[in-house]
Amino acid sequence: MPKVVRKDVDNLNAVLTVTLEKAEYEPKLKSQLQNHRKKANMKGFRKGKTPVGYIKKMYGRAILADTINEMLQSEVNKYLSESDIKVLGYPLPSEDQEAYDFNLDKLIDYTFNFDLGIAPEFEVKGLDAKQKFSCYSVEVPKETIDKDMDSMRQRGGVRQSADGNIEEKDMISFNADELDGDTKKKDGWAATFTILVEMMDDAYKAEIKKKKKGDTIKFNIYQLEKDRTRDYVQKYLLGAKEGDDIEGVGEEFEATIADVSRIIPAELNTEFFDKTFGEGVVKTEEEARVFIEKEVSKYYDKQAESLLFRDFQNHLLEQNVLELPDAFMKRWIKSNAEGQGQPKDITDKEYEGFSKNLQWSLIRGKLIKQFEVNVTDEEIVDHFKNQVRQYFGGQGDELVILNTANRLMEDEKQVDNAYQEILADRLFEAMRAVVKVEKEKVAADKFDEIIKKAREEAQQQIAEANPETSVEEVKEITEGAE
Repeated sequence: MPKVVRKDVDNLNAVLTVTLEKAEYEPKLKSQLQNHRKKANMKGFRKGKTPVGYIKKMYGRAILADTINEMLQSEVNKYLSESDIKVLGYPLPSEDQEAYDFNLDKLIDYTFNFDLGIAPEFEVKGLDAKQKFSCYSVEVPKETIDKDMDSMRQRGGVRQSADGNIEEKDMISFNADELDGDTKKKDGWAATFTILVEMMDDAYKAEIKKKKKGDTIKFNIYQLEKDRTRDYVQKYLLGAKEGDDIEGVGEEFEATIADVSRIIPAELNTEFFDKTFGEGVVKTEEEARVFIEKEVSKYYDKQAESLLFRDFQNHLLEQNVLELPDAFMKRWIKSNAEGQGQPKDITDKEYEGFSKNLQWSLIRGKLIKQFEVNVTDEEIVDHFKNQVRQYFGGQGDELVILNTANRLMEDEKQVDNAYQEILADRLFEAMRAVVKVEKEKVAADKFDEIIKKAREEAQQQIAEANPETSVEEVKEITEGAE
């Protein structure tokens, strides 16, 4: 059996020495040479009849190197899986490792040294009933409820022709003719199109609001709507089709307002309530406003809980400053980047961000075990079913929902994302249950400022952290330590 010996350098670093003796790898080497001979199709020889000596000369070094490497990886993985050592990342060849030329004419015993980064031993501190945290409770403004109610009525309303002055939300139908100076161009381009007033350039918008159906207006058709490309205007306003000669068409047009249509908001009746909120959920305007307020509160509560989770994380990082095998981890990051074809030296600032993410990952792993947090297959299925229900507005045939959820779950990345999301929610609930959380009321506009600042800080931290090391890679690093 190959000999594997571990020597601890300190509590965070170790060296793993693996010795492969000739007698141990030679039988496998011979077998590999014979396998290669059977498959070889060399010029001048029948398939499978190439002399072993010729195979050795042509491919011997590579076959020996592959044989040694395969046995080496097997022994290292076996040792790590069977031992109680908690490693970070994967073993790296020691910097003073002897280079071998893998000479088949002189088989020797091979010795390989690997550096190991070891996860620190610790117990999580700072998470008990003595710890106090604040969680924002946002007061939903009446204006927000009014705006949401108006939007719902608009979506449930019907569009009708409107007389009188034109308004911001109206839709205008134009019959437009190309101009030559101040008059219609003879045999000029004519077009009929429809646009929303709110999409118009501010200057034209102000002018159109003074008009009504049947009036005329002059405009540069390429400036009528905001931020439209020439291709868009030619296709959707001028109505040009492939093959049309439009190069000579001018930009100035005069149009008659052929029609003005406006959405008449839905009436606050049973039909509207059932269609908007679900059958029988609300029956009056007051109940509808309460429903909206609760839904908006849920949105704010979710954001407030995200801030609280961030506070938990920052607090635990302050209370549990973990010592890491920094030199090893910097080598690991560089090796990992080179393996992806992105060689790069990591800066101190980048490593600081990486180190913080790694420490949190280790703390998080400890807490998941401490609180026995787990996610079942049924919970993952329910997660996707709820996701599908949201697509269908909270309703839909259960068989259709299940089939759609099953199709979504064919994507392993989506399943893993769902697992991580549920796991994070479970961990948050477990942490919240053991500390004291006090509600702190805050106005919606103030809370929006807090959220904006938190996002800016998070983006800054991401920018300062090592861009070559993703969250998935940090997770990979700590798998051996959990």
